[in-house]
Amino acid sequence: MTSAPAARKGARSIHLFVSSMSAGGRSVSVGPSVVRALRAGGWRVSVTLTTQSDDPSALAGQARADVIAGLGGDGFISAIARGCHESASLFAPIPGGRGNDLCRALGIGADPLARARSLAELGLSTDETDLLIAQRTKPLDGMWVREKGAEGRTLVLGVVSMGIDARANVLANESFLTSGPLAYGYGAFAALASFRPVPVKARIDGEDRDLTGWLASISNSGRIGGGIHLVPQSDLHDGLMEVCHVGTVPLRTVVSALVTVVAGRSRGHEEIAVETADTVEVLEPVGLVAMADGDRVAEVPFTTTRAPHVVDVLL
Repeated sequence: MTSAPAARKGARSIHLFVSSMSAGGRSVSVGPSVVRALRAGGWRVSVTLTTQSDDPSALAGQARADVIAGLGGDGFISAIARGCHESASLFAPIPGGRGNDLCRALGIGADPLARARSLAELGLSTDETDLLIAQRTKPLDGMWVREKGAEGRTLVLGVVSMGIDARANVLANESFLTSGPLAYGYGAFAALASFRPVPVKARIDGEDRDLTGWLASISNSGRIGGGIHLVPQSDLHDGLMEVCHVGTVPLRTVVSALVTVVAGRSRGHEEIAVETADTVEVLEPVGLVAMADGDRVAEVPFTTTRAPHVVDVLL
């Protein structure tokens, strides 16, 4: 006996936001193929191509569809997630950047067409796909970053970096390399030529701390540079954030730690300290730039607080 086919209830709607800036236009070039794959699965697709002058968070917060999707790099995807948080919309990230660390951390991977085909099978509403969507929807954590005196705050899904990892991020962004791991690996070792530890004063859960050293990061996903496991302890769904610190150790020691980080084996390294935190206030040095999700996120002084279940993500 064969079972009866699931009754169709209609096509689902998805609003796809595409970054014109990510990875030198990679999202724009792959966007039509992503849209075709989604429509082939039955989705009713609306598309917005964002430019540098647009506010992706505001646009995503105003969109009305069953699913709000973002095709772009990590910074762009975090901005779309912020809009979904404001509107309580279901969020679907699609990798379209250089590093794609969030999608890697979520198990989605870095292939935008493979991701689109995975979503395509959910386009038509049936009892079976309703169940699949419920099973593939997970609570996603984030971190709120607010500069002192600023009115707004920024949602970060990955890692806030202030040390050599932030300098490596800047150099990777400026490089000609299109591969996230290669660009960050280059940036990390190139940063050794120009970076030296500066005094970093912070307050972690109300306790004054000295985070001076080579690396000072606040982690939600634990991933940087195209999948590098800076903080393997981090989990996107556990409601926690971690502080990662490498102090003022000799240069030869930091090279060893850096090799370990780039190779993805940082857990247990004796010079890499990791602890959980609810709130991290970075107080000094004033003006130090912090990077997150591939972009500049704040200048010291700023505060980072954990944001458990900030949005529902469709995997």
